[in-house]
Amino acid sequence: MHNSYRRVFAAPGAAAFVLAGFVARLGHVMTILGIVFVVTAGTGSYGLAGTASAGYALAYAAVSPLLSRLVDRHRQARVLGPATLANLAARAGLLAAAWVRAPGWSLVLLAGLAGATMPAVGSLVRARWSHLYGSSPLLHPALSVESVLDETILIVAPLAVAPLATYVAPSAGLVAALVLSATGLTALTVQRSTEPPRPHTPAGRGGALSVPGFAWLLATVGLVGACSTTIELAAVAFSQQHHAAAASGPILAAMAVSSALCGLWYGARDSRHTPQRRLVRTLVLLAATAWGFVAATGIATLFVAALLYGLTLAPIFIDGFAIVHRVVPARHRTEGLTWLTTAVAVGIALGSAVAGRTIDAWGTRTAFASAAGCAALTVAFAARAARRMRTHQVPARSRRPVGG
Repeated sequence: MHNSYRRVFAAPGAAAFVLAGFVARLGHVMTILGIVFVVTAGTGSYGLAGTASAGYALAYAAVSPLLSRLVDRHRQARVLGPATLANLAARAGLLAAAWVRAPGWSLVLLAGLAGATMPAVGSLVRARWSHLYGSSPLLHPALSVESVLDETILIVAPLAVAPLATYVAPSAGLVAALVLSATGLTALTVQRSTEPPRPHTPAGRGGALSVPGFAWLLATVGLVGACSTTIELAAVAFSQQHHAAAASGPILAAMAVSSALCGLWYGARDSRHTPQRRLVRTLVLLAATAWGFVAATGIATLFVAALLYGLTLAPIFIDGFAIVHRVVPARHRTEGLTWLTTAVAVGIALGSAVAGRTIDAWGTRTAFASAAGCAALTVAFAARAARRMRTHQVPARSRRPVGG
């Protein structure tokens, strides 16, 4: 395992763009919670804070595929430079508006502008890996690194924002997010040697969405997002019902850590099967482990269910991004990678809305059962995507990796 990752990072510039991407993504995720703290402190309204935070997340999900399409046409640096300046201005404006207690609509508007100008950094980094290793077997562990970092960021971001906002100042978490985002984006912008070149062929119409089976893949990962957020919300409610509200944090953390560790192991494995086939098999395991939550009778069994379920998450997204590399032409690849993360975000948003109502109306066990049913549906969707993609594959472009 160690040797695979050592070879991945042997390429000149790889560690630098991964670090830049990690810093920028950490700032992005910290922003969502940081907005809640700063708006609540200034207005006392959790409703407004939630609306502003949702405005940031939804604007990011809506606009980031368009920014990624521009990246595919004009290269990363040409788009990242103006986007970074616009994002910095929007974030600074949001902080200023919160400090002077501007009207609520202005906070929502500025939060939306901050989200709309934030590039999909994870997609930019994965596109660099794809350009660097092409059809090399090292692409698999490289993409696995990014999925593990995604899980790490989800754990670290709340741990960073909450103490800053609580013990330093309500706006401290959002200020830190601004600094991290600006630093990471700037560092990524200036690293020109590892960015993918501008494609020699015209972009064409339709983009990544026109690839056969791609919409089914988006539906698949969207359902995974809905399933996972339903389980998370139901796990919190389940813990409260069993008079162990504090246990929900360790349970969700165990799920994330389990996912990250399995992602490291999965990325170091060699497989002869296509990522489409691997995805279907892993989704079968997802559906099976999801039923563990339905069978849970207490906190201990819920903890075990979370550990087992978490083992499937990182491999699913590793294979999902590998499929994009396999079937989406290079001239649309950054856009395709971004659509995948957008689909997950949409699934999480819809899943959260439905899960909350389900828990209120029918209880946690019904919510867990609905998540398990949703997980089973992902298998059918992924199989459909695999069949549609079977006859469509981007010709491999081999590039000998440094140190490989």
